[in-house]
Amino acid sequence: MDSLMAVAVEPPARAVRAPLLRLVGRRALWGIPVCFAVTFAVFVLAAIAPSGAVSSLLGGNEEFVAGQARADAQETTSIGNPVIAWVRWLGHAMTGDLGWSAQHRQTVVEVVGSRLGWTLLLMMLGFIVGGVLSLALALAAALPAKSLLAQAASRLIVRALLALSAFPSFVISLGLVAVFAVGLNWLPAGGLVDLGAPRTADQLVRHLIMPVTAIALAQLPWMTLHLHTGLREGTQSRHAQAARFRGVPERRILMGLVLPEALIPVLAIAGARLPEVIAGAVLVEEIFAIPGIGRELIDAALSQDVYVISVISALLAAVAIIGGALADLLLARIDPRVSADDL
Repeated sequence: MDSLMAVAVEPPARAVRAPLLRLVGRRALWGIPVCFAVTFAVFVLAAIAPSGAVSSLLGGNEEFVAGQARADAQETTSIGNPVIAWVRWLGHAMTGDLGWSAQHRQTVVEVVGSRLGWTLLLMMLGFIVGGVLSLALALAAALPAKSLLAQAASRLIVRALLALSAFPSFVISLGLVAVFAVGLNWLPAGGLVDLGAPRTADQLVRHLIMPVTAIALAQLPWMTLHLHTGLREGTQSRHAQAARFRGVPERRILMGLVLPEALIPVLAIAGARLPEVIAGAVLVEEIFAIPGIGRELIDAALSQDVYVISVISALLAAVAIIGGALADLLLARIDPRVSADDL
């Protein structure tokens, strides 16, 4: 009888999936037009900006090129009417032809494809390291302080994180370079490998330590402070007090009862903070000379490589939209108080 009642009360899987599918559909309905609008804005801005694409195409031979050859280069790099150029490029893009990079003399697919993996790796590692560090610091600050030294350490953690939140990722990156590369000479200042060295695992690890740390430290304050607030409020809640009355150990209350609930707002905020992670990764790649799409976006903007800019800008917008949608899906799945239809 009890099993029959449980089956009757539990909603069917289709009823659970339907709101989540509607959430995905809503994000796609406005996410796809946003990506199109981003690429259109790139074409308009490229048309009205002073052109530097000819210099990028001619390279070191620019001063020796004149007459018809220069006119041909200008015709090749000029997009003309931005609306017509955008519609034409969009039509080719639908067939898989994303254009030609005048700067690299490669297809845009080759340029972006060779760099996208490094950016995703950098963002993923930075977010994971930041999450692990924030969890450890928040738990350390939230544990009951049984001595004056423990209380002082907890306050120090919170104040240090508040101070760290004032520094953007590029300032953190420059600080890491100044200390660990220039001052102590422990780590390389940039690139993926040492000059002339093969691309081995130990080389990659040494060169990625500082950029990953920079992204992690930039995300550490908001992760830790929100988690710390949730833990402190959770330890004072009624169900935590009831568990104490039953004799449940404090650490078990914190890890098994309070922590899962404290993670919910962090997941909710993570989706909104993802564009900041992307922007931070762009600056970090430039400072540490990591060949990702962030650094490529800056180089393409300087040379007005419009097709590369359009594709990378649309990719970054899509990553932000998809990441926000994934965070909302996870939030709606683990928190029964949140409805996917309200997100």
